[in-house]
Amino acid sequence: MILDPAQWNGFPEGKHFTTSSACRQATAFAAKNGAKISGDGCMRLSGEHEGFSVTVETTGTEAQDATASAKAVIEPKCSFEDPEVPAPEETKPDPDPTEPEEEPEPEPITGLTCDGDAWTIDPDDPALPSAVDLFTVRLTGDDE
Repeated sequence: MILDPAQWNGFPEGKHFTTSSACRQATAFAAKNGAKISGDGCMRLSGEHEGFSVTVETTGTEAQDATASAKAVIEPKCSFEDPEVPAPEETKPDPDPTEPEEEPEPEPITGLTCDGDAWTIDPDDPALPSAVDLFTVRLTGDDE
């Protein structure tokens, strides 16, 4: 997928992620803080913002439980503009079948900009920026 920017639709905007993976991360984060997912659990937000709503429960002192809910919104830091497609080359005569056909070197992928910094993806060693470079996640109130 990395080498085919045509498949990137929505990815830099935080629109293509799997709910199950994100909720597993929320469960692991809650466990690190002595809590567990409860109630409605982990749910993807609907509406104008991409993100999740999570309800957690923890046992406090004197065996009293506490419950808290939070909404986290994913805010993109990046944009992607498809590089311009070059005009088709002139038609060449059919190659000699006895000669090995040369494959063209893949071009670096450009067009990804995160916080004003342009990224170039090397097709020989493809890697995208890390999640912290791509997105900000912030907690929101009920009115957002």
